Amino acid sequence: MNYIDSQQIPPTFQSNSRAEDGQLDGNRWSGLCEGVLIPLGSLFAVFLFMLGVMLITT
Repeated sequence: MNYIDSQQIPPTFQSNSRAEDGQLDGNRWSGLCEGVLIPLGSLFAVFLFMLGVMLITT
């Protein structure tokens, strides 16, 4: 790929995307959910589980 070809690629191009991924959603809300809310939610769920186990065993 030369310089001219690389300038014609839109800025949302991702070289690691696959056909199975479907249409990529580029809005900020999905990025916030996938990058912040889901990991924090899973950590909170693990914390609540451990807290429940500690309360039950005492």
